[in-house]
Amino acid sequence: MTTKADKKFWDLDRNMSAGQYKRVLADLELSRAAAARLLGCSGRTSSRYWHGVSVVDPAHAMLLRAFRDSGMFPVVPSWQRRQY
Repeated sequence: MTTKADKKFWDLDRNMSAGQYKRVLADLELSRAAAARLLGCSGRTSSRYWHGVSVVDPAHAMLLRAFRDSGMFPVVPSWQRRQY
């Protein structure tokens, strides 16, 4: 059984404001487009997070904080045109 004391900071706070999203991306040296590829969402969704139009998904917030707090920099695949 996991207690609150056993959890990491990034797992306790699942909310993320637009300002926090911007700071985390700056800390991880990610652009909005790179963050979208990392998170598996569209570039439009990442821009909505950036501008505060949409609430940052809790899973996305936790993942970004986990990368930042662990000191790891994610390797983001380069953009490729979809093949249909």
